[in-house]
Amino acid sequence: MAIHIGKRIKEELYRKNISVSDFAKKINKSRNVIYNIFERVSIDTELLNKIGKTLNCDFFSLYSAQKEFEANFVRHFHANGHNVNYYNDQLNAVQKHNEVMENEIAYLKKIIALMESQKEK
Repeated sequence: MAIHIGKRIKEELYRKNISVSDFAKKINKSRNVIYNIFERVSIDTELLNKIGKTLNCDFFSLYSAQKEFEANFVRHFHANGHNVNYYNDQLNAVQKHNEVMENEIAYLKKIIALMESQKEK
């Protein structure tokens, strides 16, 4: 399913209880442009970066795995851009999944080695 970036920006704006007028002033755009942004499926990266900094959200993280994430999984960062909070629960889940996959790969390698040794006999 494609990411509707305008919808995600709108959700984040309303979640943070920021008015369209205030947001428009912060990114130096008109209210009409903001409403137009809400309708966009894609957006210029420079504008998305500016919006992200203004809302303290990394909207690029929505695209990082080439799949759509829930709105509450958008990565948030501090204004200085150095301290990114990756939501520990999601990070831990990914790490656990990675561990399981690594164990499965090791197990499959053992099976392959056994099959190859049987083939040689």
